Amino acid sequence: LWDALLLELGDPSVDGRILLALDDELSPKTGKKIQDCATHFDHAAKMNSAKYIWGNCRVVVGLLRFIHHRWAFLPLAQGLYKPLAKKVKSSAKLPYAEWLKTKSGIAAQRIIGIAGKFTQNSILIVSDSWFCSAPLIKEVRAHISGSVHILSRLRVSAAIFDLPGPRVKKRGRAPRYGKRLPNVRELSTQLRNQARTAEIHVYGKEREISFSEIICMSKALKCRVKVIFVYYRNFAFPLVTTDLSLPAERMIEYYSARWKIESGFKEIKHEIGSLDSQCRNLSAVDNHFQLCLFATSIAWVYASKLPLAPPRRHPTRRSNAFAFADIRRKIASEISSSDIFAGCCRKSFSSHGFSACFSIFSVV
Repeated sequence: LWDALLLELGDPSVDGRILLALDDELSPKTGKKIQDCATHFDHAAKMNSAKYIWGNCRVVVGLLRFIHHRWAFLPLAQGLYKPLAKKVKSSAKLPYAEWLKTKSGIAAQRIIGIAGKFTQNSILIVSDSWFCSAPLIKEVRAHISGSVHILSRLRVSAAIFDLPGPRVKKRGRAPRYGKRLPNVRELSTQLRNQARTAEIHVYGKEREISFSEIICMSKALKCRVKVIFVYYRNFAFPLVTTDLSLPAERMIEYYSARWKIESGFKEIKHEIGSLDSQCRNLSAVDNHFQLCLFATSIAWVYASKLPLAPPRRHPTRRSNAFAFADIRRKIASEISSSDIFAGCCRKSFSSHGFSACFSIFSVV
């Protein structure tokens, strides 16, 4: 089914790159006998919510596409994560077989499976700072022949260095890193005088963004990276990528599009209904979530095939772009206006079938 869906996507590249969004999600559960449930720390918990959640944690990888003047997230693969016994403090010291069970290891395996379908394009992984690590990139590059890069938020505690100077003929290898640069906050302040402004598509609108950029060495990624600082009032938002050919304007736009994965999780959990599942055994738990991902992706593929965007039912001052619920409403209206049960059901059943399908697709 997934291979057939990928064929329907056509050319999913954006400026010659395949944009893969990556993140993890938590699905709270109440049953104690649900397979692969565990206690997970929710780093994004709100003030009135528990920080530790009993449920399933999944690593989800999907495609970012620009559909009818808005970005959309199409989930393509997922993997269940269960915390390992804390035998070592650093995941870098784990055996390879154990590392594959970590979030980074699961993400690398899912990215390899998807990237293998798009061998003609370079892969750009868009993630938060948690997944921006050298082991993940190294694992994906070892299995993918094309170029693979990552775009992420730069950690405030990141160690970045100047480029190494010209090699001096002396004993020993040439230095890999130059002089250590100031910390991220100080560096953003120093580069603010060199900032330039551009109109960039961010969060559904063309906005005037001020930013500065620098090419340096990253200790965590062990390679040359491009770092940009996006300035807003008195705050500087740092981004980093291993793709030195990626313009700063596209870095900002692609990272802002990454937030569609958060709305995608909301669609999968609440609108499709993965959160309400109480499946117990492992195959049922995995299959139900896979079907939810497939239903979400196929709805977005349907929207991309439409000549015009579905009308927004509840437009707001911030955005008039259509939502996922509008796609479902469009599907429901098409089902109710066409005789999809002709030749396979009794005529007396058709009217009931129409109302049932309309209710299923239009419930929000």
